[in-house]
Amino acid sequence: MTRRGRLFELARSAPRITGTDGFASPHLPSPTVSDGYRGPDFAKRDRDGSGGDDLVTAVARLFPREKAEQLFKTPTANLASNGSAQHPDKRKAGGHGPTLEDEVCFLLDVDPDADPVDGPHTPADWWGPFAKAVYRWEVLMGTAAPVPIMFGPRGGVKLAPKFAEWLMGLPDGWVTDVPGLTREEQIGRIGNGVVPMQSYHAFRWCLAQKAFTEEERAA
Repeated sequence: MTRRGRLFELARSAPRITGTDGFASPHLPSPTVSDGYRGPDFAKRDRDGSGGDDLVTAVARLFPREKAEQLFKTPTANLASNGSAQHPDKRKAGGHGPTLEDEVCFLLDVDPDADPVDGPHTPADWWGPFAKAVYRWEVLMGTAAPVPIMFGPRGGVKLAPKFAEWLMGLPDGWVTDVPGLTREEQIGRIGNGVVPMQSYHAFRWCLAQKAFTEEERAA
């Protein structure tokens, strides 16, 4: 830029690029189409000619799995007819993923006869590795989690429908207080439902996209 015949340097909006690699600071790889349907490949950057990490892998390295919160499996309708719970390790050894019932029956430290908590939060030691996720959902729901397990008719431990109901973000009794429903029917209806907050967000997004499209057509 010149002013009155004198040359001035333009103001910079970003730091100078330094170093031999042409980049001023660490950066994420550019997105690619295949990022939408593949998981992280942690061995990729060690393969000759691979070009290093893709975006999915680079982001996964920022959030190591051992530091991530452990979440419960989603309630599913077939929990009502799956039979008895199995330890997650046994389920995995058979080539299948653990179910919500497997997790609550084998990975938690809570008694089926425990009294419901009259307060904002349940004891953290009930939940083991799921404690952080449960605490956050209790904050969002505004209610303490129900006791997650119950005794079955033969004395075995089973998933409590009220916990599945709470986990799906439903008001207490929305399904479980409907007259005439068995435990299996309650689990089936809860598993076939949706999380209302997610449904609301999805409809809101769809309506926003519809409004945007109509504005474009009118322009």
